[in-house]
Amino acid sequence: MEIAIDNLIFFSNFDSGNLAKVEKCHNDTLKDDNVPEFNVWTSPDCANTVYENDYSSWFYFGIRGSLQDNLLKINVVNMNKQVKLYSHGMTPFVKIVPEHPSWERISNSVGYKVENNKFTLSFHHKLLHQPGSATYFAFCYPYSYTECQERLDYLERHYSSNDNPCRLESNSIYFYRELLCYSIEKLRVDLLTVTSCHGAVDDRECSPPGLFPEKSRPRCHKFKEKKVFFISGRVHPGETPSSFIFNGFLNFLLSRDDARAIALRKCFVFKLIPMLNPDGVKMGHYRTDTCGINLNRMYLNPDCRLHPSIFAARAVLEYYHREYTESSIDEHVMYPSINSSEKKVLSAFMFRSQVKHPNKGSISSVSNKMRSRQHPSSKSGSTNNIKGRNLKWPSNDGGVIFYLDLHGHASKRGCFLYGNALESVEDRIQNLLFAKLMSINCSHFEFDSCNYSERNMRIRDRKDGLSKEGSGRVAIHKILGITHSYTLECNYNGGRLINNFPSTSSHNNRTNPSKSIDTPLPYTYTHFEEIGQAVAISALDIVNANPLSLIEQSKFRSLHGVITWIENYEKHKAKRFLSKKCK
Repeated sequence: MEIAIDNLIFFSNFDSGNLAKVEKCHNDTLKDDNVPEFNVWTSPDCANTVYENDYSSWFYFGIRGSLQDNLLKINVVNMNKQVKLYSHGMTPFVKIVPEHPSWERISNSVGYKVENNKFTLSFHHKLLHQPGSATYFAFCYPYSYTECQERLDYLERHYSSNDNPCRLESNSIYFYRELLCYSIEKLRVDLLTVTSCHGAVDDRECSPPGLFPEKSRPRCHKFKEKKVFFISGRVHPGETPSSFIFNGFLNFLLSRDDARAIALRKCFVFKLIPMLNPDGVKMGHYRTDTCGINLNRMYLNPDCRLHPSIFAARAVLEYYHREYTESSIDEHVMYPSINSSEKKVLSAFMFRSQVKHPNKGSISSVSNKMRSRQHPSSKSGSTNNIKGRNLKWPSNDGGVIFYLDLHGHASKRGCFLYGNALESVEDRIQNLLFAKLMSINCSHFEFDSCNYSERNMRIRDRKDGLSKEGSGRVAIHKILGITHSYTLECNYNGGRLINNFPSTSSHNNRTNPSKSIDTPLPYTYTHFEEIGQAVAISALDIVNANPLSLIEQSKFRSLHGVITWIENYEKHKAKRFLSKKCK
C-alpha cells in the first residue's frame, strides 16, 4: 500500500506493514491550530477476502516527505477497543530511517476516544526535515518474518557445526535448525534444537509423516538422559512481545561462558519454534492467519493442510514425549542432601510429568509430606549451604517435561502465566513453583496475576466463540498429561509493580541485592528479553541445578523455603474458598 497526499507518501508495502486508507481532514474540521491532520485506517485481518474479520489493532506504516513546520496529527480511526491499554500510558512507537533507526515511544501526548462504538487513537509527531528519510509508526515494537529469518540465518552460521556431537567436547553447544514445515503461504516454520553434547548418540531423530520436507538434510541427533523443554511464539502475529521474550531466552541459552546457560544445556534438550504463524506476521495481521483462523484454538484437532504449523507442533511434541523417555538429569547434577520425603517433592518436577489423580487428601496432609526441613547441621533461618550429592533421576513415562507458549496481552497489565487446573495438591504446588521462581528471577513478573482456574481452560472467545480447550496450553496438557504446560503473557505496555530481587554480579559470581525501584516503567524490548532470560533461569532453579541461584539471597533462602511458602499460600487460598462457600 502506497498513498500520496500533498507532499507526503504513506506506505506499508513491507513485511508486517499494515495500512488500508489515508484521508486528510478538511480545514473546517481542524482543531489543533491548523496542524495538518490525517485519518488513517488499518486493514483488518484477511482484508478483502472471504475470511475478513474485525481484528484491527495492528498498524505499521511509514511516511516520506515533508510539510510546513513538519508537525502533523494522525488519527487511527478503526482500531479495536484498546481503552485499558492506552489508559495505562501506552503510546505508538516511532523510528526514523536512517537517522534514528531504533524504535522509541512517541514523546508527544496521545489521546483516544470511543464514539458510536468505534475507537480512535490520536497522536502528534514532528517529521524530520531530511531528504531521503522515512518515519515509521507502529502499534508495538515490530518483529517481522524477515527479521526472524535473518536472525536464524546468523545463528545457524555462528553456532552450527557439521561435526558429530558425539565427538565434540561434552559442554559444546549443539544448535540445529530444521525446516519443520511450510505455512499455507509457503513460508518457513523453523524448529530449533539447542542443548549440549552431553548424552549425544549417533542416531538421528525420525521424521513424523508429512513433516521436515528438506529430505536431503539429515534430522538432528538424539540425546539420552535428557528431557524436552518446548517453547513456541507468535501464534498470534500482532503479539510482538513474544518474539522479544523468545530472543531473550535463546540469547541466554546460547551463552558460551555463563555457568547457568551451560547447566541448562546439560539438563534439557530445548525444542523451539520461534514463529508459528509466519503468514499472519508477514501480512501485518493482529490475531489470525491468512484464512482468518485463530491457530491457538486448533491444537485438539489440527489439519495438516489448514493448520500446518499447529499440526506439526503437536506431532513433534507427541513424538518427543515417546522418544525422550529417559531421565532428564544425568548423574553429574548436584542435588541437596535431604530426606526421602523431601527428595520426592523436589524431584517431582522431573519424574511426575504424567498428571495423576489419586485420592488427593487434604492440603495439610500433603503439606506435611512436602514440608522443607533444614539439615541438622544448618541453623534455622540461615541460608541452606548443604553440599550436594549425586542422584540418578528415576525413569519417566514421558519425554516432554515443559511446554511454554509465548504471548502478548492488551488488557491485563504485567507479565504472568496461565496454567491449568490440576486435581492433585502436589501437582498444583509444582504448578505454582515455576511462577514463584519467575517472580524471584524477574522484576516484571506478577505472581498474583497468574491464573490456574478451570474456567480459564474452557472459556470461549467473545468474537469467534472458540474455546480455550483448543489452545496449546490446555490441549498439550490433556494430550501429553504434563503438569508444566503454560501460556506466558506479557502486556504490550507495562505492569503494576516491580519486584525487588537480588541480581547476579558477573564480576565475582556472587549475588547482591538490587536497587529498589518504586515506580513501574513502560516496557522496552530489553524488558521483554529480560523476561525470556528469567524463564531460562527459573527452569534451572526448579531442578535445583542453578550454580548462581538468587533464591539464597531472597527471603526464602532455599528451594525448600519456596515450596513451604507455596504450601501456605495454597492452604490460605483453600481457607478463603471454604469461608466464602459457608457464607
